[in-house]
Amino acid sequence: MSVPAAAGPVGAAGSAHRDRLVQAMITLVAERGYAAVTVADVVAAARVSKRTFYQHFSDREDCFLAAYVAAAEQPLTRIAEAVAPVVEAAPDAAPPSLADEVTAGTSAYLAALAEQPALTRTLLTEISGLGPRGWRVRREVLNRFAEQLSVLIALGAARWASGEEGPAAVPELAGVRGLSHPTAVALVGGINELVLDAVEDGRGDRLAELTPTVTELILAVIDRTAHPS
Repeated sequence: MSVPAAAGPVGAAGSAHRDRLVQAMITLVAERGYAAVTVADVVAAARVSKRTFYQHFSDREDCFLAAYVAAAEQPLTRIAEAVAPVVEAAPDAAPPSLADEVTAGTSAYLAALAEQPALTRTLLTEISGLGPRGWRVRREVLNRFAEQLSVLIALGAARWASGEEGPAAVPELAGVRGLSHPTAVALVGGINELVLDAVEDGRGDRLAELTPTVTELILAVIDRTAHPS
């Protein structure tokens, strides 16, 4: 399910207006919390009219859901950037340490969330209060994270699970073909719960402390995937 948006202007100007409205919602939610943000606040911060707002969004909730999806893009991008050098390594590159690479991806993800702890807390807690629409969008974002995680593991395995000659370049990846969708969803869901527990406990700016636990969890799932019995 994609976040719905009312029909509106197309082209660069329309896209720019929508982007400004989404960014305004993200900023205001981080500062005040969703409950305290009105449509009037959003249009004032975005410097557009209410008419423009309703050309892009059906209501305040619609805009918040779009902001939730947009805010999820940064952690996804950070993870991909962190592991890209290894996934795209030259044929003669030295084999990487799987633990180091999982740690790098995990650190990038947690660092992105920790940059705006108030926003992270609001997004993680407010989305569930929006009822069925919020649950569907939350599930969509979780599935995107799960898909990316599975794809990155599959790409890493395809690149490093076997050497040109002899044993696997990264033995832990031998036999791995990625994660099943249910496994990836369960893994991402568990990581999200760890993050939520930390931000609700006032540790949103110290999410890096979760890196060893999350890394250990991911490595355990990869090992179980490689050795199912």
